[in-house]
Amino acid sequence: MPRSWKWDAQVARPVEWSTSLYDGLLDLTPGRQPHLFGDLNLSRRRFVTVDDSVWKLYQKDIRGLLDRYHIEWNDPPCLLPGGEDAKTRDGANRIYDEMDAFGVPRFGEPPIAIGGGVLHDVFGLVAGEYRRGVSWDFIGTTLVSAIDAMFALKCGVSAGWKNRVGLYHPARFSMTDARFFRTLEPHHIRDGFAEIVKIAVAGDPILFRILEQHGPRVVAERFRSADDDSEEILSRSISWMMRELKRNPFEGETARASYLGHNISPGLEPTVTHGHAVALDIAWTSMIAWRRGLIGRYVRDRILYLIRSLGLDVWHPAMADTDRLAASLSDTARHRGGRQRIPTPSRLGRVTYLEDVTTDELRRAVEDQHTWEAGDLRADNSSGGGRR
Repeated sequence: MPRSWKWDAQVARPVEWSTSLYDGLLDLTPGRQPHLFGDLNLSRRRFVTVDDSVWKLYQKDIRGLLDRYHIEWNDPPCLLPGGEDAKTRDGANRIYDEMDAFGVPRFGEPPIAIGGGVLHDVFGLVAGEYRRGVSWDFIGTTLVSAIDAMFALKCGVSAGWKNRVGLYHPARFSMTDARFFRTLEPHHIRDGFAEIVKIAVAGDPILFRILEQHGPRVVAERFRSADDDSEEILSRSISWMMRELKRNPFEGETARASYLGHNISPGLEPTVTHGHAVALDIAWTSMIAWRRGLIGRYVRDRILYLIRSLGLDVWHPAMADTDRLAASLSDTARHRGGRQRIPTPSRLGRVTYLEDVTTDELRRAVEDQHTWEAGDLRADNSSGGGRR
């Protein structure tokens, strides 16, 4: 009689990561922050990759920071363009080649990436695959990277669809400084604020009120006023995202409040930037929530007016291709284990999850967005629930 044997194993691998917000990060010294780059007693060699736009603006400051910590690095650094077009295997392969040429070992010399969310995602993939995984550090220089990517575990590149290829490999140390945001183009600031709106609508009504009162000013000033309101916007956003990620780091639970704004938005990129796509997606789910009676016109309009006040769109011509949006939603459901799990506002600071949004409902919500944008729906309370 044939026989068989089976051996089972189960192991747990701890995952640790740290996020820091500094005032004057590029001015730090070993005396003030001795462990900025970890334990340098083992080795001071570091392979450095920088977003090319960041390098043009900050190369003197970056060199000064690395020199003060006596880092032995590849000067000039490996440069990668910003923007979604750089989120490719070709970009990742170029980093692999330069890491090999520098001689990055598996342990003891964690490379450093300095840039925005795109660089974070590409470099995180490289670090996770190179020698089957090397530790790495990240300095986030955009608002999107500070609010969303900086402490995310997932990294990847696009292949057909956005972020189709990737893995979970967080940076060991991530850090940012609001001073970086002062040199960002206005649309990059607005992109970051779309992610902050997501946080406020999904989980923080106090943050929502702060955004209503101070958000437009902070957007216009690009964080130039280092006041309490600007600081609270950043700290509340980072704190909420960190709590969400700690609770569900590998997305085993697909009912995630942070998925708000990330349902049909992949189908809008790269026609619109990521943050603008997120804002359009939030407006879309707000219309669905209103039509279903989950929120009333008052809450719906507060969300939509906040989006507009920050310089973001409530509707965009790219949304006219509802077939593409429906395909994006179908792909989103596949990514979530075959279920839509669409976070939808049920009140400010809370979401409910929908599983049965039809293509007709998708199209109706897009039409509502267009109508609201034209001003015809803002005074109409004939449809939708009356909940505030």
